[in-house]
Amino acid sequence: MIVKTLMNPNPPIISVSDGLKEAFKKVNDRGLGRVIVADEVVKGILSTRDLLSILLSFCPSACTQADLYKMGVTPASGYMTVNPMTVAEDQDALEAITIMVTRNFGSLPVVNASRRPVGMVTERDFLLMFQDLDPMFSVSGFVTPRVNTVFRDTLLEQAVRMMLRRGFRRLPVTDEDGKVVGMVTAADAVKAAAKAVEKLEPELFFGRRIRDIMKTPVVTVEEDRSVNEAAALMITKGIGALVLLDKEGRAKGIVTERDLLIALHYQLHLPFVKGKSHA
Repeated sequence: MIVKTLMNPNPPIISVSDGLKEAFKKVNDRGLGRVIVADEVVKGILSTRDLLSILLSFCPSACTQADLYKMGVTPASGYMTVNPMTVAEDQDALEAITIMVTRNFGSLPVVNASRRPVGMVTERDFLLMFQDLDPMFSVSGFVTPRVNTVFRDTLLEQAVRMMLRRGFRRLPVTDEDGKVVGMVTAADAVKAAAKAVEKLEPELFFGRRIRDIMKTPVVTVEEDRSVNEAAALMITKGIGALVLLDKEGRAKGIVTERDLLIALHYQLHLPFVKGKSHA
């Protein structure tokens, strides 16, 4: 299978002269977690985490309309990751998966022979490959057992700072008793940020609490389910993580699309490993 069959066509793209406001808008509109910066060919890339970090750098302690305006007109090219890794549209999917797993990338711009961007491929796109594979592994082998959570009344700004500091893209949300009641992601935070930037209203981001933007109900999975089933659930629900709950409804584990991509990478490489062992 080649990358072109799995990629999202017409990826979010801005020019090297566009301001950060346009980057927020494009990431929010497409929901792919990345925006490509291009001038005919790919020049850079900005992620949701990049944009949230930029927003907080312009508003380190307080935020005004002037701060948001200044950020919005600042060229995005000054903050992008320059010359990012890309994959060719006719490249083997396994090669692209290997790049994402070994380099810890959540997505990759897809380019044609002229290096012009023609698509974007994400972790979730590759999970579609599980539908053609026999179940081999259970969720329990790839779950993260120590789950960081956030209280639903926490300020969005505080939760985002924690995500950025600890390298998370999502956090299960709890109530006063520690029971999981929802999920908040970096993408959810960027949606709030994009509205604040567009309308020049800081309170649309800085005045929000997690309960205002979290997704409910939380989607769960049992640890004895196959990774194939978990992947199908993520795809049908359009989400990037599943939570494992104990009998009291508290989080005892989380499995993300990243975890399942690692499982996919491992399973697809098994034939090569077995072949070498018999050589």
